[in-house]
Amino acid sequence: MFPPELQVKQYVADVNGAHGIRWHVYRTGSDKHYLFSCVQNPTFNVPVLKADLQPEIRSALAHGVGHAA
Repeated sequence: MFPPELQVKQYVADVNGAHGIRWHVYRTGSDKHYLFSCVQNPTFNVPVLKADLQPEIRSALAHGVGHAA
């Protein structure tokens, strides 16, 4: 379980990752993180620093748009 600041607050978009993996992306209580939840395995959730995302993906998610990677 994640600390309260990394809990899901709002759905943002779906994105396609490498190797055919799809992710639901959520805003969290932290302004610095998104939470990526694997569609194929919903128990696999990864908090990701916004600063670690590629600029075009970070921009797309900030506007609520999914981005195929």
